[in-house]
Amino acid sequence: MNLILNISFTFLLLYTVESLQCYTCMSEECNETMLQTCSSGDICSTSTKQLGPLGTRVSKECSSIEESCVSLATTTILSVSSGYSHASNTAYCCRTDGCNLKTLSVLSDKPNTLQCYTCNSKEDRVCDTTLKCIGVEDHCFNFTEPTHDGSNDEENVPSLGCASADFCSLFETHYLPNNFQCCKGNLCNKALGMSLKSPLVLLGVLVISLA
Repeated sequence: MNLILNISFTFLLLYTVESLQCYTCMSEECNETMLQTCSSGDICSTSTKQLGPLGTRVSKECSSIEESCVSLATTTILSVSSGYSHASNTAYCCRTDGCNLKTLSVLSDKPNTLQCYTCNSKEDRVCDTTLKCIGVEDHCFNFTEPTHDGSNDEENVPSLGCASADFCSLFETHYLPNNFQCCKGNLCNKALGMSLKSPLVLLGVLVISLA
């Protein structure tokens, strides 16, 4: 009987340790928050997204490390730009009660010194326009995806632009290890081997994965 009680107590203790209390948003603007008990194994996260004309969105929630951050207790800084779209996200994940209260700042949208090749539109197949990268974007990226236009002909749809180091690390490691390539240096992405369909799809993955 004592053995059963000890095992039960140990399980209860572990469950209590793993079930964090994290701040969650009570309003669309996230200016009101409350502590919520998370599911076992969840961590706390806070993020601030900038989605171009859609504006800024702040999130605080229970989540998993795979959904929100590159690593624990370090701010993940994601920023990606093409010739016609841009999105950025800062996220912080932690594993102590109430550790996600802080609201992260919006990333800078000021141009930096790096330039990368990009496409002017989703229909652009040449993609030799130069783009000034902004904020923390210190890499150029390149991928294409073979598509079919309803016939048997295959067409390669390119996508090029600027990205932050964390963005490159996340997508090269977890999302598109065989298709997504980054490089450092002005206009370095023209020479990369050319695979996601368009920057808008890429930005969609960013938004969904880091909501």
